[in-house]
Amino acid sequence: MRLFIAIPALGMGLVLAGPVSAQSLHQSASQCTSGKVELAIEGCSRLIRSSRVDRKNKAVAYVNRGNAYSKQGDLDRAIADFTKAIKNNSRNLVAFYNRGNAHILQENFDQAIIDFSRAISLQPEHVLSYNGRGNAYLGKGETERAIAEYNKALEIDPNNTQAASNRAVAYTRDGDIGGVLRNFAAVVKVFFRSLFNRK
Repeated sequence: MRLFIAIPALGMGLVLAGPVSAQSLHQSASQCTSGKVELAIEGCSRLIRSSRVDRKNKAVAYVNRGNAYSKQGDLDRAIADFTKAIKNNSRNLVAFYNRGNAHILQENFDQAIIDFSRAISLQPEHVLSYNGRGNAYLGKGETERAIAEYNKALEIDPNNTQAASNRAVAYTRDGDIGGVLRNFAAVVKVFFRSLFNRK
């Protein structure tokens, strides 16, 4: 099951004492958002320790470091960082979404559902969270609920191939051959719509 993890940009609104501090924090922010695992952990950790970084930006640094830990396969540390991000900013949708994905990878499906539901409460049309919640229900063996989540994702974004593919998996597990065939037709439509950029 492919999971797409969103990595937010680190926009730092910092009040700094002098140019050396500004340069150091700017370098840490660049490393934190570099996408290179070791550099990201190092840069984000410096930002988290800095007294010059506000809570909202620390939350972003925790999310980015959590993403780096996820890439390393260290899901416990990733979940801990996403949790700290939420403590610093309880409206950080990406932290809830990414923590939900990490819980799925650990097969903590009930906790994943809670996180995706919280992300949806923050942004009711967050397609990725509906898809994630569908994945969690599918992991629990609740295929009807999973299909309902994928349907909701496709209602919001009819061109979402990830939700369409996951729905096909759910129909297959449910033994619904008619559903698989209908879904295949829908996936073909999505493909051609995206190919020709048509609604």
